[in-house]
Amino acid sequence: MILEYSVIESNLNCSLPIIISIPHSGTNYNKNFLKNILLSKNELQYSEDSYVDELLIIPIKNDISYVKALFPRSYVDVNRHPLELDPLIISTDIPNFTKSRSTKVQNGIGVIHRVSAYGNEIYDNPLIRKDIVNRLLNNYFPYHKTLKNLIKNIKNKYNNILILDFHSMPSKSIISKDIDIALGNNYNLSSSEYITGKAKEYLKLLNYSIEENHPYSGGYITKNYGKPESGINVLQIEINRSIYMDENTLLRNKNKMKLLSNNLDSLIKFLNIQLITGNNII
Repeated sequence: MILEYSVIESNLNCSLPIIISIPHSGTNYNKNFLKNILLSKNELQYSEDSYVDELLIIPIKNDISYVKALFPRSYVDVNRHPLELDPLIISTDIPNFTKSRSTKVQNGIGVIHRVSAYGNEIYDNPLIRKDIVNRLLNNYFPYHKTLKNLIKNIKNKYNNILILDFHSMPSKSIISKDIDIALGNNYNLSSSEYITGKAKEYLKLLNYSIEENHPYSGGYITKNYGKPESGINVLQIEINRSIYMDENTLLRNKNKMKLLSNNLDSLIKFLNIQLITGNNII
């Protein structure tokens, strides 16, 4: 069954214990948004997790449960706490929320981004509070409402479920070594060591260089929904963009994308079997 809001795409299939989350691959830019910013659409596209949704097209077509944001993260970032509001882009004073002092907010990439991937200011003037509230109500909360419903329905059938939160990372964010894929489980607080270990083991068999919790350990979705002691596991999967696309031109490498897409589908099928048959998930 397809469940849709105007700003997200989703599917529920209770016959599988896995949910795919795709929060940062949206490309539907609001015309009013583009008309009232300082930057070009092209510059904002460098903030996208480009083509991650396309990499997952096989399991999506095969009816897996998933939720996908259709809007860009520069408009609303659903992988943030809703109170990670940047006071510098709001025209009126807001309460002194603790979340407004987070590192993400200080870097200009809170729930409403203030800067682009290049660090350039997106807005000429601060946003009015009504605009921010509308973005949260119409974009942010529908995504999370859908994800919560998927979790609730699938958890009713399975003792252990897995949310795979898919992202891509710029190769320049990898300083110390070459990493193809980073698995983030909030240092085993969001997903069991068993599941993370199985994912790491399988990806290594496919000849990918894997790191755990480096350079990313998991964002808001991972930390907020992951409760492995209750059978709800969340694993963030960060894919190095250089292994499937040209990061400068944002063009796909079709052959590399096809190989990676097949391998991700294979990984998901493998993890599905582990969840159904595994006795030592926690």
